[in-house]
Amino acid sequence: MTNIASLNDDCLLQIIEYLSLEEQLELWQATKSTSRLCSVVLYAWQRQSKYCISRQTFAGRPHLQQNFLQCINSTVVELTLCHLPIEQLERWKDHSFPNVRELYYLGDLYDEADSDADIAILVNCFPQLESIGISGHTSGQYISQWQHLRRVDLQLCWYLDSQCFKGICQKLRLQTLCVQWRRFEADTYIPAISSLRELEELDLDIVNLSTENARKLLSLPKLKKLRLQMMDLFDDVLEVIGQLRGQDLVAITCRDNIISWRPQVLATLDNLRRLTLIDDGGLYDIDLSVIIKSFPRLEQLHFEHSLLWPNADGIWEVVAACPQLKLITIFNPDLPNEFLFLVLLLCSGF
Repeated sequence: MTNIASLNDDCLLQIIEYLSLEEQLELWQATKSTSRLCSVVLYAWQRQSKYCISRQTFAGRPHLQQNFLQCINSTVVELTLCHLPIEQLERWKDHSFPNVRELYYLGDLYDEADSDADIAILVNCFPQLESIGISGHTSGQYISQWQHLRRVDLQLCWYLDSQCFKGICQKLRLQTLCVQWRRFEADTYIPAISSLRELEELDLDIVNLSTENARKLLSLPKLKKLRLQMMDLFDDVLEVIGQLRGQDLVAITCRDNIISWRPQVLATLDNLRRLTLIDDGGLYDIDLSVIIKSFPRLEQLHFEHSLLWPNADGIWEVVAACPQLKLITIFNPDLPNEFLFLVLLLCSGF
């Protein structure tokens, strides 16, 4: 029987790269550090540019963690760190990762250490970071020290301090921002976000947005993409969006609320090209073609996870209402057979 160590380097590399990181670590640990097999494992680590590391990856193996970090510190460009306890994260202090541009950090919610101690470590380890997504206990105290940050996701930072957030917006030239806040904090968050003159994408998970604050956000000169997830009804906000940026809207993804859009709002969106409807059970009760006719330039129509009509007849009216429609997609695992037959007819050009 051929020993694995007798294979050439190319064969060894293919086998090693097929293994998970945990399996690679077990192989490295079971191999003499001076062996050719160990060298190929190290080379495989350096070839991979993205890693996901959890608290279990190096639990009880600090020496192995140090060797791994030393190996990848100059080659890795994207990292995901999941729930690392502070004692593991402390060992990262001895390493710098100058080429990491993207970091996803899921903080340990059960760690009772200083709520910002972990972020302080990350700031020193990843000096050239351009994109970060964070969850955990951080107040946001050290985030603004990443001078090159352009994309920031803070939606899962439940303890974010509003003044720290204000400092982030003042010091960084953000292009993408995802954030949430409590109702009473809007007076701090809205002015801070409105100061981001380079912002192109904004994702808000909030309870309420007044029409006045909506106008302030929509005045951002480079804003191209806006996602609102709100608990309160936002018909008035939608009307403001239509009034101020209606001609700029070419794509909309809507979940469970298009049936409440008023005619005067629909009339402002006549430049719409792509419409996606998700989980909108209320469409049973309306004539969807009436809404579709409000979008004369519509080219793509997507339906996800919802049965839009009791039968397939209604889709013909929708198709007839879209003279420029080029693509229609329906994703629903429970789609009746008659809809599948309709898809075949549409594909055949019937």
